[in-house]
Formats: sequence, structure tokens, C-alpha cells
Amino acid sequence: MKRFDWGTTANGDPVTMYELESNTIKLRVIDRGATIVDFIVKPLQRNIVLGYNSLSGYEGGTAYLGATVGRVANRIADARCEIDGTEYSWQSNNGPNLLHSGEHSLSFAVWHLVPQSAKQAFNYDKITLATLIRSEEDGFPGDLRVQLDIIVNGTDVNLTYRYMTSRNSVVNITGHSYFNLNGMDSDTCTNTDIVAKEARKVQSLITNHQLRLDAVRYMPFGENQIPTGHIAIVERTPFDFSVWRTLGNSLTAYKDELEEYRGYDHHYVLRLPTANKQFTAPVNTHFSDMDDMTKRLSLCGAMHVDDLSLEVYSDAPGFQLYTGNWLDETGRNGVYYGPYSGLCIEPQFAPNDVNMPNFGESLTKGGTIYERHITYKVNLLNG
Repeated sequence: MKRFDWGTTANGDPVTMYELESNTIKLRVIDRGATIVDFIVKPLQRNIVLGYNSLSGYEGGTAYLGATVGRVANRIADARCEIDGTEYSWQSNNGPNLLHSGEHSLSFAVWHLVPQSAKQAFNYDKITLATLIRSEEDGFPGDLRVQLDIIVNGTDVNLTYRYMTSRNSVVNITGHSYFNLNGMDSDTCTNTDIVAKEARKVQSLITNHQLRLDAVRYMPFGENQIPTGHIAIVERTPFDFSVWRTLGNSLTAYKDELEEYRGYDHHYVLRLPTANKQFTAPVNTHFSDMDDMTKRLSLCGAMHVDDLSLEVYSDAPGFQLYTGNWLDETGRNGVYYGPYSGLCIEPQFAPNDVNMPNFGESLTKGGTIYERHITYKVNLLNG
């Protein structure tokens, strides 16, 4: 593991970049937002995530590129919810909704490195980052403590979130990386004082990506992109990716049906809600850093171009598919990221889960440790 100074936030907090590496993958992460900045497939020298050259890009950006989002990712309807008979409300930031917990999201916190967490053995590299958000900061009940293990192991990147609230509360954490397997310049500068002064370039689109999702159900929207609570079958709908489909063809064929959202920004269901509303992977499972997590988790979906594929695994009950419909950012090396420049598969609980009858899986019991896992796996394909 290598580390670099990566500037200072507007609030005066120093930010550090950590570089993790295997034979196949080089991953760069900053502690501001526990954010994946670079995801480089070394044999192809290809960076497959959207990002910025400098900290100022992340502080000024609005798309949560590569960030850890929470305490509650996605939307909470009308920016309000009720927990244990008490109503909580926030300033809306997405129409009438609260999106990604507003200005006190985990995405904006500067996390700290857990001492002696960095390891390296054979083909894996690991760091652990942690942070604390107090109830007085973000308006949710109870303080939230989060620890994130980031492990690069061969062809896999494993993320393990462990979290606990001091009171009964709600938590829905996920990673918000935008993937584009066509790639970007992988020779990313780690000096925040150097800014690329190239002519404006436009990022290639994800419309050539083949996509297949391992979910046969999705959640239709009501108003303001809030699910109705109904779970529908994807078959014979625009949301059917149960077989490989070219993403650009689906965006074009179903343009009218997707017009309100500009594309896909929908929740897919892998597992129907259970009677136990407080989902957790038992902490005494203690997966090894060297475990093949793809054998322990469920496949959310996969994408590929001619020479490279990416699979996303998790133990979450569902995931959000987002095709970057509203992207409008100047990213790494001055490249413009517009709509469909990146593709997100974000494992998580259902949007507005806390307010929907028969859901509530994101509710937490005070003093209980919860655990969630996400794995990204790359595969080189024969051309």
C-alpha cells in the first residue's frame, strides 16, 4: 500500500490518497468520502471509473463519483420518516426528497485510516477506513460509526461495511462508482497542484456496453422517483436485462418510457423483503481477506465490452441501476462527462425503504453491529 498527500479540504482537513495493488488491479482511494478515484486494469492500462484529477473536483462535483454514500443512500420521500414513533425531517435536496442524506452524507466526511490495517500478502492489499457521524450533524437518530475494509485481491475489489448506530435508526450505505469499460487515461496525476490544460474532450459513452442483470423483479415508481412499494416482474418491460442486451439499444428502444428519468435510475430486487426487517450478515462470520467473495455473495449483474467484463456481487437485497442520465461534470484531465458517460450498479436497500410498509430492512437496532459486502470482479476477454 502506498499513500500520497492529496490536498486540504475547504474546511482545512488534510486528505490522503491510498494506492492498493494486485497483479491485475491498481486502485486509488481518497479518505474524503472513502472515494474510489481510480480503478485501473493493469494488463490493459485502462482506468474504468469516472473521477477527477484533484480534490477540488470532488468538492465541487455533484455526482458522487466513486464515493461511499449514506447514512441513507438514495431517496427518502418528502425528506421525512418516522422511527420509534418520532418523526424526523430534513431540508429536501432532490425535488421534495432527501437524496443521499444531504450535506452531511458520508460522501463528504474525511475518514481516518485504522492503525495497522494495511496488509499485503501474495496478491492482495488492504486498508480500513472509519468515520463517525453524530446525530446532531445529520439529523438521524443516534450516532453512526462506520468501518470500511477495502481489499484488492487478484481480479477482485472487495468492500466490507461494518456499522453501528447508538440508537434505533436507519442506515443504507453503498458505493457510487461510475464504470465505463471503454476506459480513460490511467496515468492519473496525484499532485493536486497540476491540472491538465488540454482542449475539452468528451468521454466515450456506455451505450456500447452489453449488460445483464441477475434480477427478475424491479420496483415501479410513483411520483418523484419514489417506488410505490409494488414489486413487478421485468419480463416484457424496458427493465428486462435477464439476457445480455446492448445498453444503447435499450435506451433508444424505450426512450419514450424512460423519458421522465432520461434513462435507467431504477431499483432492482434480488430478494423479496423478509419478516426480519433488520437485515444483517452476522459479524461472527469473519470472512478471510483471501476468500473468494464471489462464491459467498449474490451476483447483481455484469457488463462487458469486447475485451473486458465487470461483475458486481453483494449480499444486499437489491441494487440501483443508474446510467448517468444527469451527468454534467468536467472530470479527469478536463474530459467532459455527460449523460451515459458512466454506469452504476449500487447494491443497497430499497429507496424510501424506511417509509414503506412490508420493507424497513434498513432499520437498525441501537448497539448492534451490521455488515454488508460488495465485490467488483474484472475478467479479461479474448478479443
